[in-house]
Amino acid sequence: MKLVRALTASLSLSLTLTLVGAALAPTVARADETSNAPQSPNPTASPSPSPQSYQQQLDSYRVKLEEYKIALEKWNALRKSAEDAFRIEMDKFKVARDAWDEKNRAFIEEIDNNFKKEINKARVDFRTAFAAAKSTEAKVAARNALGAATLAATTARQVALEALGEPPTPPARPRIAPRPIEPIRPLDPSLSKNGKRQIQPGQPGQPQPNPRDKQDRDGKKVKPAPRPGNNSGTSA
Repeated sequence: MKLVRALTASLSLSLTLTLVGAALAPTVARADETSNAPQSPNPTASPSPSPQSYQQQLDSYRVKLEEYKIALEKWNALRKSAEDAFRIEMDKFKVARDAWDEKNRAFIEEIDNNFKKEINKARVDFRTAFAAAKSTEAKVAARNALGAATLAATTARQVALEALGEPPTPPARPRIAPRPIEPIRPLDPSLSKNGKRQIQPGQPGQPQPNPRDKQDRDGKKVKPAPRPGNNSGTSA
């Protein structure tokens, strides 16, 4: 009986260990998978550019200033050349226009006089027809006749002027590129807002405190005590 009980206990213990091992197997497998999974590298922040020192900014400003001076000199030369060329073309235009006006002045005056005569005649005819009109239709017809006569006179004048040929046209102004922009000088960090240089304590030019000047609790200066021997009221 003892042997049977021992065998039974051994089998029960083996079965219990087997069941416990089966229950813990998935957990162990997941832990192994997690430990064996490739670790993603930690994202490293890109280093931010360090701000330039005042001396570096000043050196960069001086380089840009030299480039600006060269660009400004070229721009001024280009502008002057373009303006000189435009002035020459404008002088040529004035001479050509004066010659064209002198040549066609008599024809233009005759064309203008004929135009004025036609307009004046159309207005007189309109007043006469409008005064004699007894109905609305007659008055409308008088107005329409005035408009037609005015249009005919204007068209005749335009055709006559075009027959003289196109007058000289003025030259177009040159288009110049925008003026170069001057670089801005960097601010000196040692200057205060009012433009005066700030003096740090201990630097040359900083007023040193006088040890003899004492202050009381109210912030008022206390007169130092007289030195022995400087009292004029004591007798020798």
